[in-house]
Amino acid sequence: MNRFRRSLPPLDSLIFLEAAARHQNFSDAAEELLVTQTAVSKRIRQLEDHIGVALFSRSGRVITLTDHGRKLAEQSAILLDFAENALASVTVRPDAPVRIAANSAVSLFWLTPKLKAFGLSDQAHPVELVSSDQPTILQDSGNDIAILHGTGSWQGLTVLPLFPDLLVPVVSTRLADAMGIRSAQALSLIDPGARPPLLNFTRITPDWTNWDNWGNPNEVEGWARIECETYARSIGAALEGEGIALASPHVLAAELGESQLLQLAPVARSTRHAYFLAFPDTRPLRPEVQRLLDFLSAGTA
Repeated sequence: MNRFRRSLPPLDSLIFLEAAARHQNFSDAAEELLVTQTAVSKRIRQLEDHIGVALFSRSGRVITLTDHGRKLAEQSAILLDFAENALASVTVRPDAPVRIAANSAVSLFWLTPKLKAFGLSDQAHPVELVSSDQPTILQDSGNDIAILHGTGSWQGLTVLPLFPDLLVPVVSTRLADAMGIRSAQALSLIDPGARPPLLNFTRITPDWTNWDNWGNPNEVEGWARIECETYARSIGAALEGEGIALASPHVLAAELGESQLLQLAPVARSTRHAYFLAFPDTRPLRPEVQRLLDFLSAGTA
């Protein structure tokens, strides 16, 4: 038999002790706990009998904590608070939002419009978006869903294909018109005197692609560059007409479809990486998580 079963009293007796100690009154504690005053008194007596010390001094209807009672009540409050937090960490409220994580560019350009459509649909449920370019945050076990870039193999996660990893050079239509750049024009065919700078960004993980490892290095040799703090910022700079960025046609589908950006050639394809919807395989999916998964994956795989 586990030692806790032998050594510990019924743990709900600590709830009675904490309430009685806080109120310094059994009747008030009973009112808070929705029981009778007799029930509180009986439970405190049982706890005293179990540990072999008096927790309250009684004089008529007046009760005061003994030194033992005060010490145990203080420790009980800490224990109950710890237990409540432990349960909260693994308990999901029915109204708890679905927590979904994605990198900054996917969050801004692809996911946010999808979440708006989801929120307006008959499948709607509160959603909490975590936007980060840090892999450890994206793969945090507290996320119900994560949009991950990679090979599709992550320990402890089940994945659904979302869209392939494609990167193409893009430029704002306004800048393209000003410099005489045509749609689907290869970078090597752009007039050297009319070359916009390349909008580069830091590769946070080795499997990211930027201008340093995109396509044929000779094709972009000698081009001026502007270093952007993030991939999302490079897309923002492209939309503002500051240069040429690398973009996923799937992530930037709206901007390309609305002719805010012009896609150049060629298309760089990754045979090893793609984007996936990932979710923990260590717990069952809540119905609202499944609804959001179905909504996001519809027509994308």
